[in-house]
Amino acid sequence: MARRKNTLTFEDVTPQAQPVYAVDDFDSAMDLFLRDGKIRNISPHTLGFYRQELGKFRRILDKQRMPTDPSKITEKTVKENVILYLMDDGQKETSINCVLRAARALFNFLVREGYLTQSPMRKMTLIKQKKTVVATFTPDQLRLLIAQPDQKTFVGVRDRTMIMLFAETGVRVRELTEIKTTDINWRDGVIKIDGKGYKQRLVPFQATMRKELARYLNLRGTLEHDNLFVTIDNTPLTVRQVQEQVAFYGRRAGIKGVRCSPHTLRHTFAKMSVQNGADVFALQAVLGHATLDQVRTYVNLFSNEVRDEHRKFSPLERMY
Repeated sequence: MARRKNTLTFEDVTPQAQPVYAVDDFDSAMDLFLRDGKIRNISPHTLGFYRQELGKFRRILDKQRMPTDPSKITEKTVKENVILYLMDDGQKETSINCVLRAARALFNFLVREGYLTQSPMRKMTLIKQKKTVVATFTPDQLRLLIAQPDQKTFVGVRDRTMIMLFAETGVRVRELTEIKTTDINWRDGVIKIDGKGYKQRLVPFQATMRKELARYLNLRGTLEHDNLFVTIDNTPLTVRQVQEQVAFYGRRAGIKGVRCSPHTLRHTFAKMSVQNGADVFALQAVLGHATLDQVRTYVNLFSNEVRDEHRKFSPLERMY
């Protein structure tokens, strides 16, 4: 075997650019992205969101017979074949932005890992969303909703407890279904909640809620698992089942003009808390919002101070 040359050439001593790996299949790229997310311990809920929205992104392109090879997807493709397509299909701004957020995360990953040289979304922003008035229950509607479950049945006691817990804490429906019996701290009067992005928080509950929880737990009894809310077959209650039950009681109560859902109960908690003088930072902590933006929206919409101040400076009141 011949000896190697001892003297190095210019090419030998000059660092070479790292190769860009080819990813010519959207599903493979998505699998790599989700696998990376799992390794980085991103929550299953977030990974499920990415999987759902990226699947939607690919199907939109498939329907229009557009290439789904990540290296062939351009900024123009995203604007004309995704955004405009969804707009023409009557999709809401929030739904469109969900697809864009997931796609942006995917392409940023592909660039970061060297699979692409640049992202087609590097110059793009999310589309503007209309600021709509937040729908909530009136106090009378909330009382009516709480009164619907049949207290002579296990399901009725369970559902009344659930609805009251939504109204007491403003938790998200997924968070409610994941509460364990061991998450309830009876001494301090708080419940540990697993929020978005693995961020835990403690939400307080008061005497009325304590009584309802104790009554339900006594009926629930000891099971092989510690999920708080269970079906009649003792299996953990799902998000869909909770949503269906709240909607069912809304129909039974004859509530009109507002969607009967766990999310409406969350908004109602925020509204009544603001009107009862809740501190914005305390409200942010209980609701689990990462920023104060949404809390400020609640304050601007529902604070009695705004109404009272308007009474002072109302032009017509001053004139007449």
